[in-house]
Amino acid sequence: MDILAHFNTKGFVGIDLGSYALKAVEVVSGKGGLRVKAFGQVRLPAGCITGGVLKEPEAVAENLRKLVANLRLTQKKTAISLSSYAAIIKRIKLSVGENDDLESAIYEEAEAQIPFNLEDVYLDYQILSYEDQKQDVLLVAARKEVIEELINIVKGVGLRPLIIDVDILALGNLVEYVYGEKEPFVVIDLGATKSSVLLWQDAGLLVSRDIPLGSYNISEELRHELNISLEEAEELKINGPQDKTQEEALGKVVKNFYKKFIKDLENTFDYFSSLKEVVEHKRIFLCGGGSYLPKIDEILSKAFGKKVEVIDPFIKLEVTKDWDQSYKKDVSRVGSVALGLALRELVL
Repeated sequence: MDILAHFNTKGFVGIDLGSYALKAVEVVSGKGGLRVKAFGQVRLPAGCITGGVLKEPEAVAENLRKLVANLRLTQKKTAISLSSYAAIIKRIKLSVGENDDLESAIYEEAEAQIPFNLEDVYLDYQILSYEDQKQDVLLVAARKEVIEELINIVKGVGLRPLIIDVDILALGNLVEYVYGEKEPFVVIDLGATKSSVLLWQDAGLLVSRDIPLGSYNISEELRHELNISLEEAEELKINGPQDKTQEEALGKVVKNFYKKFIKDLENTFDYFSSLKEVVEHKRIFLCGGGSYLPKIDEILSKAFGKKVEVIDPFIKLEVTKDWDQSYKKDVSRVGSVALGLALRELVL
């Protein structure tokens, strides 16, 4: 959601304010094209960001300050993520004649669609198509206090926030740019505390749903299964088992998680299919920290009979020469939102 003016630029920073971790990506433009220059992430203390709202803004600011300092960013111009939990997104159809005021018609429709006084929200819109006096419009709104707090946090660490965009819109735009995809596609962002599923059709978000399951649920179940601390459960999930007992517990918990997650995805896809305007999607893309789970892409591919592939932005983008493959893997899986944000002003 753009809330400040557009600027010509040779580089941009994307900041993803996730509930589990903060992620930052810097993209610069040079003679060889666009290059990912820096990427980093820092884990947040539990409860700092909940439902897209900053619960502990001082802790978020301190961790973001450390992240920015460690990355030694050369760009100040920044795009910030807004959680889909904190945004209202509506795709609407209008029929406005040549002599009518399209913007007035959009705001009139927004008053009917947005459950807040428009004076209390920042409202933005994108016209996806305009044909025969019929307009396909994407509306985005968020409460002013939420937006202003995000801006203040980012300004406070020395960056210049110029854009705020909803996380799922950044993902859809990223896939569309990298793959040149024109047919409908789905993106599954398997996060720490929630997963977002979006259907992108006709150059924009058509519908999305959040699933209250994320990889953090595995850690919680491991904690109870083995009677260990949450920190120990996280380490086990990430680094793998050290003995037979841990191996059996991890296998059991992950298997149960996959079963629940696939069921929730089935319900989500059934809902998508029930909408009359939906065209069947052919590709499914995966990202988020949960995409590191063993064989998750293969398991989902088998469950839905379609290839599920982790987003690979380096089909289209270059990287800093001294990067190793693990950095590229991290950007692809947990840096996708931040990357989509950074690309917003450069190519989208």
